[in-house]
Amino acid sequence: MLAAFPLCYPLSRLLDWALRQELSVFSTRERLLETLRAAGPHGDLVREELAMVQGALELRTKVVEDVLTPLADCFMLRSDAVLDFATVSEILRSGYTRIPVYEGDRRDNIVDLLFVKDLAFVDPDDCTPLQTVTRFYRRPLHCVFNDTRLDTLLEEFKKGEA
Repeated sequence: MLAAFPLCYPLSRLLDWALRQELSVFSTRERLLETLRAAGPHGDLVREELAMVQGALELRTKVVEDVLTPLADCFMLRSDAVLDFATVSEILRSGYTRIPVYEGDRRDNIVDLLFVKDLAFVDPDDCTPLQTVTRFYRRPLHCVFNDTRLDTLLEEFKKGEA
């Protein structure tokens, strides 16, 4: 072991210096994001993976307003809707698992939340009122401000507070 020291020590110092230089290229989030964007979906990273990595790196800089869907574009149901075949089919075609329920004519008056899994025991032939299902499950609504940072919101979700 002592005989290899004169060869190994300088080699280890050289490798440390070389790797430190290589790692310093990615010293900031911004540089890493620029590198990822420039690389594009080539090699081992596919487009979806690239988007996930970029999203994770931008979590601290984005706020809720940057990622929310405008109410006008949301799939929603009126609270007085009936869960007949047409409505259940529309819900399933939408592809969403959580559907805001609003009252009256104002779509910003969200009063409840329907989880698609809540429809497991609903028979469309019974034409069950939507309010019957939402009152039974009473899913809590969580409101956040538009300027809440996404990393803060993620921590709330992980703690079960939202």
